[in-house]
Amino acid sequence: MKTNVHQHSIKAYHEEEVKLSKRAEMVLSHMKSCEHPQTDRQVMASLGFSEPNAVRPRITELIKLKLVEERGSVKCPITEKTVRVVGCVCAEVQTEMFQS
Repeated sequence: MKTNVHQHSIKAYHEEEVKLSKRAEMVLSHMKSCEHPQTDRQVMASLGFSEPNAVRPRITELIKLKLVEERGSVKCPITEKTVRVVGCVCAEVQTEMFQS
């Protein structure tokens, strides 16, 4: 799909992508590689961390940036609490308007 998005807008869009912290980039990369949405604790375990707060703030940051989205909730088998399930927003949808 071709649009009339100015080259400066496209450049600014790509410059904003690089402002993620290394941890946020790690979480986003993991989320992009997952076929199914995961809980914060599942992301934590997959990345080799032992504390959910190692990834939870970054997941929230990625949600605010609309790179990751909440896709429902499940009961955590460890805490028995209802927790969010998150998945990566499709990259094609995000960048569709910036394709030339």
